[in-house]
Amino acid sequence: MSGAEASGTAVPRPFPVDLGWRNVVFSLRTAVAAIAALAVSYWLELQDPGWSILTVYLLAQPTAGAAMAKGVYRIVGTLVGALWGLVALVLFAEAGPPFVATMVLWLGFCIYFAAKTRNFASYGFMLAGYTALLVGYEGAAAPTDAWQIAVDRSTEIGLGILCSAAASVLVLPTYAGDVLRAAMLSTFSGLARYGAVSLRPTTLPATFIALRRQMIGEVVKFDALRSYTAFEAPEMRADDLALRRVVREFLAVLAIARGLFFRLEDFRSEAAGPVLERLRPALDATIVALERIGADRDAVRNPRRTRHALLDLRQTLGAAGSELEALAGAVPLDPLANGVLILRRAGDMIHGLSMVMVSEVASVRIVAAHGRGQPRARPAVAPGGSDAWLQAVRAGLALAIVSVFWAVTEWTAGFSAVSGLGVMLFLVQNQDDPGRAGWPYLIAVVLALVVAYAVNTVVLTHLEGFEALALVLLAVLLPAGLVVGTPRWTMPGAGFAAFFVSEVGTGNVFQIDPQSYANSAVGLVLGMLAGLLVAAALPVSSAAARRRAWCAAMRALAEAARGGQPERGVADGVLEALSALLPRLDLDRPGEETVLRGMLGAASTSLELGRLRRVTSDPAMPASARAVVDDCLERLTAAFAALAAPRADRAAIVATAETATNAARASLAAMALEPGSPAARTVVRSAASLRFVADRFGIDRAFLLRDFGEDEAR
Repeated sequence: MSGAEASGTAVPRPFPVDLGWRNVVFSLRTAVAAIAALAVSYWLELQDPGWSILTVYLLAQPTAGAAMAKGVYRIVGTLVGALWGLVALVLFAEAGPPFVATMVLWLGFCIYFAAKTRNFASYGFMLAGYTALLVGYEGAAAPTDAWQIAVDRSTEIGLGILCSAAASVLVLPTYAGDVLRAAMLSTFSGLARYGAVSLRPTTLPATFIALRRQMIGEVVKFDALRSYTAFEAPEMRADDLALRRVVREFLAVLAIARGLFFRLEDFRSEAAGPVLERLRPALDATIVALERIGADRDAVRNPRRTRHALLDLRQTLGAAGSELEALAGAVPLDPLANGVLILRRAGDMIHGLSMVMVSEVASVRIVAAHGRGQPRARPAVAPGGSDAWLQAVRAGLALAIVSVFWAVTEWTAGFSAVSGLGVMLFLVQNQDDPGRAGWPYLIAVVLALVVAYAVNTVVLTHLEGFEALALVLLAVLLPAGLVVGTPRWTMPGAGFAAFFVSEVGTGNVFQIDPQSYANSAVGLVLGMLAGLLVAAALPVSSAAARRRAWCAAMRALAEAARGGQPERGVADGVLEALSALLPRLDLDRPGEETVLRGMLGAASTSLELGRLRRVTSDPAMPASARAVVDDCLERLTAAFAALAAPRADRAAIVATAETATNAARASLAAMALEPGSPAARTVVRSAASLRFVADRFGIDRAFLLRDFGEDEAR
């Protein structure tokens, strides 16, 4: 097998936009929904029909559940925001500074909670802030029409939501439940193959790293799909706890496979002798079995059969481990302990895949028992808040600057600038690098404004009737929808489509005023540019979230060494912290790989520390060996607890812990053992766990020293 085959690397597309039939259907039904929303808006004689068609593209999602979830939160956010805008107008319509202060505070409030929540709950808070800006600032220019503006905006947005949801459900629907099951199969199969690749001697490090990145993306996608299946068919309203467990087990397999790959690479270079001879057949059988499971398209659909296959494989590894332990006292301890550790970690990887099957069966059983009941979801609010406060402050500051500029200059395009500012502030929400998303979006909007003006002046002036307008819109929206449906270009594509339809001649009365159009377009672009520049001037870093995850990992390691709770519970806590952090990790940025590797390594280390603590309670363990291990664990407990303390001398602490671990390994290796005795077996198990812990001080030293984002911590 070639490296490309092993990594699963896809052949680059000749064209960067997805032209698959599913994306074509998505583009077509989105365009039809948008035109239908526009037609209903005309029929109701709403003030600005373009808002209904714009809403459809702001709502555009590839699955029915995603569109419905986004629609529910959008309508709630819209109504709440419109109400706040009206309240602000009633209280301060004739008092500029208090009005602006009220809107600044509201925007900051919405931005704060949008930063603190996840997925579509965050989107609802964004819309509450944005709608308040629209109703408040547009109503401030015509206070007597404020109520009508609020009603029209809410109605137009509601029409867009209804049409988007109806199209998603009625026109060749793709349900998130189905996609979730497919994603579970794809991720499970991919991880099985990933495990096989990690054990194969010919796998190149670059191939392995590329495959790991691909699998991380699959896990993140699965977690996002899990978050909105509750808005769909009852049969997919699976218990959220079970699905979260699946995510943690996926991460556990990633963690174990990584350690196995690099451990085997080192092990093959050591003088392993008879240990390697007994180890290789079990690993070869594991590779074959994992490849077979990974190629089985019914692996998830038939979990019982898959679990039996995994159980058989785990028993094979366990038997091989027992054979190795029987060599205790007859071969050098270090390579023997390393071989036992490899088989144990391979068994842990198989266990993680088995637990995915258990969680999948549990979720189905719970659905059958509870029927249409709502899932038990985890709280939407994420931990921490310093970055959320900073985002709230910078949003309020940006709005205050634009508002003051509008008031001082009496610029007629001030409302367009506020609208563009709001869009950009929401776009760069929780973005460590606002320009990465902001600049492509801004360029797409500028292109949309140019195309819309060209269509207005060259095409629409020669057309009559809604049918002709619909055909023109289709000609532009169909390719735009293909771009929206391509993950890499979703946001720029949505920006182009949304602002094209908002600026093209979809008003109740078609008229061309180049000066007004240019003024409004310049205001919109400058407002977006202001939002992007303020975000760049006051960058929000998720380093605080990484520090919290790091501290949680250190405390978990201390708890595992102390033996305060079962090791799998400790590891689950580390993986839960990592799963919350995953959406904000960008592996193309320096230091991000350190965070990912370190968190995965901490989860694995907690398992070995727990096992090390547990083996000391085995009556067969020699008293001298127990004393050595107990002393080492006490030192490790103190070290990991000290690392989590502020202003700790981390380099000295890590060096001390590493020295204690290596000293314990040396003491065990120097002991005279009766070949094959129960006492010798306990020493081998202890040495295996100590070998793993010792290796982490080298492999994950950068993570343990926390040398990422440190400047921001001081």
